[in-house]
Amino acid sequence: MAEPYVEQVEYLDVLTKIGKKIGKKIGGSKPRGDVHRDGDYHKAVHVWIFTESTQELLLQKRADCKDSWPGLWDISSAGHISAGDSSLITAQIPKSLM
Repeated sequence: MAEPYVEQVEYLDVLTKIGKKIGKKIGGSKPRGDVHRDGDYHKAVHVWIFTESTQELLLQKRADCKDSWPGLWDISSAGHISAGDSSLITAQIPKSLM
């Protein structure tokens, strides 16, 4: 029998207006949906891919199932920085864009 699907909750560090983490450990982190609902500052990475040979900027169309800006054009690759992670860990370019 297959295991039941359990949705993974992504936690994001909540920041002040100047980018300092609020609190320590889990007290300064909240679920992604709560961060967006409350308008909290949080970190994200954006990776722009520009091909010099063709002078083109690679964009992607967001999936229709996304909770924000579904079906619209977006930057090459982006993502939230999970609680406790760094921008370098998060800014890995998906193999599909290489």
